[in-house]
Amino acid sequence: MQEDDLAKNLEKKYQKSFYALLIVTTIFRLFYIQWVELAPDEAYYWTWSRHLQWGYYDHPPMVGFLIWIFTAIAGQGEFGVRLGWVIIGSLLTFLLYLTAKKMFDSERAGFYAALLMNTSLLGSTGSVIVTPDGPQALFWMLAIFSGYQAVEQKGRRWWYLTGVWFGLGLLSKYTMILLAPCIFFFLLSSAEGKKWLRRKEPYLALFLGLLIFSPVIYWNAAHDWLSFRFQMAHGLEAKSGAGLRYFWEFLVGQDAVVSPLLFLALIWAMVRSAVSGFGHRRPSFLLLFWASAPILFFFAFTSLRSKVEANWPALAYFAALVALAGIASEEWEEWRKGTRALAWITAISALLITAVVHVQPVHPIIPIRAKVDPTSQLYGWRTLGERIKEVARSMDPGKEIFLLTPRHQLVGEGMFYTQAKFPVYQWDAPQRINNLSATNSPPVGSQAVFFTEEGDELPNGLAPLFDSCEKLETLVITRNSSLVRTHPVWKCSGFKGMQ
Repeated sequence: MQEDDLAKNLEKKYQKSFYALLIVTTIFRLFYIQWVELAPDEAYYWTWSRHLQWGYYDHPPMVGFLIWIFTAIAGQGEFGVRLGWVIIGSLLTFLLYLTAKKMFDSERAGFYAALLMNTSLLGSTGSVIVTPDGPQALFWMLAIFSGYQAVEQKGRRWWYLTGVWFGLGLLSKYTMILLAPCIFFFLLSSAEGKKWLRRKEPYLALFLGLLIFSPVIYWNAAHDWLSFRFQMAHGLEAKSGAGLRYFWEFLVGQDAVVSPLLFLALIWAMVRSAVSGFGHRRPSFLLLFWASAPILFFFAFTSLRSKVEANWPALAYFAALVALAGIASEEWEEWRKGTRALAWITAISALLITAVVHVQPVHPIIPIRAKVDPTSQLYGWRTLGERIKEVARSMDPGKEIFLLTPRHQLVGEGMFYTQAKFPVYQWDAPQRINNLSATNSPPVGSQAVFFTEEGDELPNGLAPLFDSCEKLETLVITRNSSLVRTHPVWKCSGFKGMQ
């Protein structure tokens, strides 16, 4: 009886600790997202919210829809742009807690999963920086949770929910398609799952997900399969010079986005999930294995023939975090002192790396050159916006002014940090929504502020579009007296049109 009371009190302690963790991390992020400027890709995604459509050159539309919703609620500043991702981070934290708690019947496992999510660099930065990976991760884990519930509780409605999450995940990022084979192989290798393969619900769930995704398919069909073709070439097409070099870059990238020791721990958890799932016939570990290891293996194999971005395998780690939390909660008392010490070192090192990465953009504490510091991409854009507005004030107020730049990320930064006061066009980018073209251009006679990053020459073919272009003083962005980047600026007048 006394042991039961102690166990219940311990479970309550872990439950309270989870809610404290959830509240503290959420409040911190609500402040933090206002302290750093938008990264180039974040600003680019923000432009989508001003041009809503069912597809874009590089991704499906969910990130643009979410930014549109939350900027309508919270304003057109950094807070409004990122608010949705703070909420996603909190929901994902709760979902990992709930999944681990259900699978292992343990508040302790739930707390560990939530703690690992928030100490990992991947989970923590993904809760403050806008990328398509955030909503995709949430829908991925929702689909894993509802798929598990469907098999364990034999509930049809759980299958239909799985289909909804699958479709919403596809609207977030195309790699969500990997969920389908993961769920299929889980069902195929599970005694209970095989029964479901003879029923209609899993197939209806797949159909429902594709139905939700169908507007993106239609958009691609109407645009010569633009986005699909780009992603197939970008992610799967064999590149010259690929091989072990790209594979080692892949491994280093995974170390960086997860943190080195935690990355190794998650691989170990995947292996242990296979042992427990296949060897001991535990459905929870079997599902966690199929939702993690094959994803990592797929991208590892891809890296032997093409360059893999560090964030692409992110989906593999959320199920692995749940598995690691379950193993730790079940076996902690059996572990030797050395194993426990290694677990503490892994968690603390991940927390320290995550803390440093959060501090570095606000107050650099790592003494490296600003130009090679990855957090420098969160710095200097407000200054660029002020410089553009200063140049615009020196131009003829009676004629329309527009901005022109050769990179899609600069389109976003220029538009965001001038508060969208001027139309912004991208030079020579026919696949992008802001491309300057005969059907998308300002009136003849307009004036332009052309700005770029690095370089001292106007792009070929641009100067003849104007009566004159004057090179102005280059904007130099520095951070603690260290060069970050330069922004050459030109003032052009007498736009002749694109005909």
